[in-house]
Amino acid sequence: MDPAPTDTLMHEQPAHIILFRRVAADNAGLLAAVLDVSPLPGPSARATRTVLSTANGVHARVYRSLGVAVATLTPGEITRLRALDEVVAVLPNEERHLPGDLREGMRPGIQIEPPEDQAEDTDGEAPAEDTLPQIGLYPGPDVPTGRGVKVAVLDTGVDLAHPDLTVLPGNAVSFVASEPGAQDEHGHGTHCAGVVAGRAQPAGGRRYGVAPEVTLLVAKVLDRSGRGTDDQIIDAIDWATDQGAEVLSMSLGSARPAGSPPSVRYEVIARRLLEQGVLLVAAAGNESLRPEMVAPVGNPAACASVLAVGAVDGRDRIARFSCGDVDGLGAVDVVAPGVGVLSAWPGGGTRRLSGTSMATPHVAGLAALHAQANAGLSGRALWDRLVASARPVPGLAPSDGGAGVAQAPQAEEAAPGNAWSRHNVGRSLSRRAPAVHCLPGGLP
Repeated sequence: MDPAPTDTLMHEQPAHIILFRRVAADNAGLLAAVLDVSPLPGPSARATRTVLSTANGVHARVYRSLGVAVATLTPGEITRLRALDEVVAVLPNEERHLPGDLREGMRPGIQIEPPEDQAEDTDGEAPAEDTLPQIGLYPGPDVPTGRGVKVAVLDTGVDLAHPDLTVLPGNAVSFVASEPGAQDEHGHGTHCAGVVAGRAQPAGGRRYGVAPEVTLLVAKVLDRSGRGTDDQIIDAIDWATDQGAEVLSMSLGSARPAGSPPSVRYEVIARRLLEQGVLLVAAAGNESLRPEMVAPVGNPAACASVLAVGAVDGRDRIARFSCGDVDGLGAVDVVAPGVGVLSAWPGGGTRRLSGTSMATPHVAGLAALHAQANAGLSGRALWDRLVASARPVPGLAPSDGGAGVAQAPQAEEAAPGNAWSRHNVGRSLSRRAPAVHCLPGGLP
């Protein structure tokens, strides 16, 4: 599929992320005045974004619906911007990657299990023979399939020719300048996309896709080594929401030292997405070595406005690698199958992988099912539904498993006029509110 349009790419990697206090039309003008540049003319610029340029090329991008900009700034420009009331913060453009290694020698963020459908017990954990019953999904004629809902997977791309995946023309874009095509050269993105949207009748016979009729959007933000940067991810978020995505699935991030605050940049972005009816779902991270050590939830999952997903094995036991809430600053909201998960792999086949990366697209797919089953359910309301409908697991601490194992909408829930009356309906986004203190200066 297509690379990002050439006018969106800077000649050099931008060094800074600028967070504005509000989503406002005049943010671009404010930044242009500080940088002494002009908006880039021409019809090719994305409607949600303003490109600021000089004679030497693109100097900055302003994402109007996110209230964020990326640019390379001089020390003087940074000082002038930080002095403005309209600016919350000026931050470095940092690297993000697939969640931490599970074994030495493996590709970042994934553990390769026996190929195809051989589900063997590994290190005392139980790989999931079939993840769909574990998340309460029993395919049938009246069960939601995700039709009419758009889900974006931000990852390493996708195998565009995989027989189990449908990616419409224009729905897969690369934001990695060194890899202009969206074709997956790693494998992680294809696997995550398969969990979200694998066909109801896959080539191998065993269904693994949660929402087979969802409209799949793919944003390649990580290169073949599984690494990318904030500016690529922000550009992809803006593109995906401009395409109408209601759910963003991000099995990526960075480790967060215990006691350090969640990412300001992703909290600002995710909160504004929620206000616009878009849910961002992210992997909690794989840095734990249970039972000896539990690592804190990483970024961006630790942010209060990002739905953080941990991983359990096929017996609902917390995965040894799954990060947890160890410092009160980054909560796990729900868990999903993440050990020995079968899904698509480049070349047309399947493979079993383990990680919170695999749990995350399960929840993104479930979000699509809930959105289809309940017209108008989006953003914060969709978050609350996922948390409220989660299945509690006896013995699974909330610090590890949040509300429990995320579940598909029940048959009676999809009926018109039916009142929601699940046993744990009281759980909601409010349990994450305290983490908002990480924002400097406060936001309206």
